[in-house]
Amino acid sequence: MAWSAPLWATLCGAVASGRLTLTLPAAIRLLLVLLLVEAGWGTMWNALATTDWATLLRRWRNWNAEDHCPALPYVRPGSPGERATRWLGRALSWARTLLLPIAGHALGAIAGGVMLSLAVATALGTDHLLLTAATVALMQIALFASRREVGTGWDSVLRIGLPWLAGHLAFGPPLLESLALAAAFTVTFAAVGSERQTLERTLWPAGQVAAMVFLLPRQPVAVPFLFLLLIPQLLMAAGDAPNRHWTRQAWPWLAAAMLLAAWVL
Repeated sequence: MAWSAPLWATLCGAVASGRLTLTLPAAIRLLLVLLLVEAGWGTMWNALATTDWATLLRRWRNWNAEDHCPALPYVRPGSPGERATRWLGRALSWARTLLLPIAGHALGAIAGGVMLSLAVATALGTDHLLLTAATVALMQIALFASRREVGTGWDSVLRIGLPWLAGHLAFGPPLLESLALAAAFTVTFAAVGSERQTLERTLWPAGQVAAMVFLLPRQPVAVPFLFLLLIPQLLMAAGDAPNRHWTRQAWPWLAAAMLLAAWVL
């Protein structure tokens, strides 16, 4: 997926709201939501998705080493207090030996991303605070559901669907039409990077076709232009089979289609 895709999806969501204007307050608000999506959510998700938490937790279940912890006064051997002290010693040893060396940088990035997200979302308003809470919850669900490797579908929702919604909410109330377009382009990205090339080459145009079908009764004039933007992408997808970078080459055409669909909405 192109590194600029979340930022572009945010801009498209703002355009889809129909209330983005060329004024200084609107520009500041757009910059804030872009900061939230990229530096806040993006930092958290990159740290969470690229760290092998499953191995760390698996090692913890079999961890027997203990760091020395001062015993609580008047605690008898075998009592709950004594077991709690031993558990804390195990946790400290595991954190010192494994957690901090392997995931220390990720934990720092997550903490920074959370604080930045809360600060920017507070400035944007209640809608973005609630959306940030939902985003963090979805990140955790994605990690637990994916176990070893985060699925491309989860990644698409977090990098396309939610940024689009964040951009829209920065300027107007949610609209089903905008949510439908966000879902369609989320489908487009759902298999990017997957080892299953057939699925990738199917979902990429399928999401854009869904956007065309949705816009056909509302803005039929835009549909031929969206189809023209899809043709070069189909040609790239049907090119050399070993080419794993065709989605990057097709990204400019998809970006234009996303912006056009948001603008005519």
